[in-house]
Amino acid sequence: MDIRIWEILIIAAGLSLDVFAYTLWKGAMLLRLEKGPITKIVLLFTGFQMGGLLLGNAIAAIPAFSGRLEEAGRLWTMAAAIIFFVTGGVMILKAVLKKKEKIIERAQDRYNYRMITLWAFITCLDAILAGISFGFLTATLLGTVLMTGVTTAAAALLGIFCGYRFGCSPKNTMVGIGGAIIIIGGVDVLLHYYGVL
Repeated sequence: MDIRIWEILIIAAGLSLDVFAYTLWKGAMLLRLEKGPITKIVLLFTGFQMGGLLLGNAIAAIPAFSGRLEEAGRLWTMAAAIIFFVTGGVMILKAVLKKKEKIIERAQDRYNYRMITLWAFITCLDAILAGISFGFLTATLLGTVLMTGVTTAAAALLGIFCGYRFGCSPKNTMVGIGGAIIIIGGVDVLLHYYGVL
């Protein structure tokens, strides 16, 4: 089953909202906006998201999986949809469980790149699962990675600026919305496969 560009864009947008939430939090802690450190943060998140997609796609290309892709196309399509459902569900659950959590915004004059790298790694776990799904759906690797990279960079940049201006109160809501978008992508995969779309 070939996945269409707008379907890839939906999943990329959902993944990017998780990044938006983390960078929103970081933006709320900044005393001032500095071009160099912001560029490093955007590159860290973008690199991890793109790397996660590549790793997930590589996992889907393991001969034990890919060798049977044609004979088990229905199974892999269902697996891809389930992965999208689980990824979206985890993001929504994370948003709901942390909804009542009090977020303490403390202005910082320094950038803790160790913590930011950890955040980027955490967000890339969803991208790894999405990469596996895209691999099962035989999505174009270059287009998928580039589209996710562009949406992630935009979400990270926007998150930092919105956090700096407005604080981080919408953080959990954005993660939940991102999860819902990924679930919609899973539904779309099933509808496309069964010929409804």
